[in-house]
Amino acid sequence: MRRKNLVQFDGSNFYNKVKKILPQTHLTNFDYAKLAQILAKDKAVETVYYVGEIRKYPGNKKSQTLYANQQKLFTALRNQNIKIKLGYLLFSDGKFHEKGVDVQIAVDIVRGAIKNEYDNLYLISSDTDLLPAIKTAKEEGKKIIYVGFEKSISRALQKNCSSHLVLKKSQIVRFAESKRS
Repeated sequence: MRRKNLVQFDGSNFYNKVKKILPQTHLTNFDYAKLAQILAKDKAVETVYYVGEIRKYPGNKKSQTLYANQQKLFTALRNQNIKIKLGYLLFSDGKFHEKGVDVQIAVDIVRGAIKNEYDNLYLISSDTDLLPAIKTAKEEGKKIIYVGFEKSISRALQKNCSSHLVLKKSQIVRFAESKRS
């Protein structure tokens, strides 16, 4: 019997980790689908990208630039058959704050475990707020694989997930370059 694999990208978490490693990388060129396939060793892996949706604010050039860049990212993700699930970005005190994304990830971890929508979940996030959902999924007999970045591994996720994988800079470079051309 074929095991069902799911890869979840915590979009802003992933973005910030990659930008720390490769500051010049444009993530609209990233091969998310290939990374998911290699992690799960499955060409038919389901992949979901979670992120706060940027809104354009009148007179705010930064929001308009961010919005345009996010729309390019969404096009790239859709072209790779990756499902996008949105939270939102709250603009307050001159800064954007992501809201609702972690809750959406946690709900999908738990719902998917209870409804038997996956056997193995590859979680690309270092957010320890997800620990209660991870523990629930494991209680349902699911395997949760934490995917962290070298030099910034979450020990709490590493300890509480079924297993873990570490993304190295050389791998990130390969997936960042594979979509160019």
